[in-house]
Formats: sequence, structure tokens, C-alpha cells
Amino acid sequence: MSIMVDPLDMLKADAEELGIKTIVAADEDKAVSNDYDAMEASMHPGVKPGHTFVLVDKAGRIVWRWDWIGHGKPMYVEVDDLYSDVAERLERSG
Repeated sequence: MSIMVDPLDMLKADAEELGIKTIVAADEDKAVSNDYDAMEASMHPGVKPGHTFVLVDKAGRIVWRWDWIGHGKPMYVEVDDLYSDVAERLERSG
């Protein structure tokens, strides 16, 4: 699921135009972005969240996180990297 702070009507139009079929949610008041501390790892710290990727458990706790910090690094997480990072975390937690 993608969560962005843009207005829902804008997100809906962009998703339709780009053919995005996955869930896109609006966090217009930035409450979720603040709760998951996504406002600081950003090109606009405190103003707009960056490209932060989190995996949360059923209780809403972050069990995995990756923040894009720029400077030539991709703005996405490679699927194989995600799988290996999560598998390693699960293995360590028993």
C-alpha cells in the first residue's frame, strides 16, 4: 500500500492515469507519516515525508524499515532485498 500526503482526489487521478492497481491512501493531515516517523528522512524534513518503506505487524509496530536518503540511491526497494531483509529479521526473532 502506498500512503501519501497529497489530497485523495489528486492521488485518485494520478493512480488512474498511471494505471496503478494497488491501494493508494491519503494521509492529508500527516498523522500516519508522523506516527511512523517518516517526516525526517526526506528532502523536505518536517514538511513532507520522504520515500520511507515500512512493514508493520498486526499490532501496528514497525518490524522492518528502509528510508531513501538520496544521493544516487534508488527511490525504491528491490524486491529481493526486501525478502532477504525480512527473512533475516524473522530468523533473528525466532
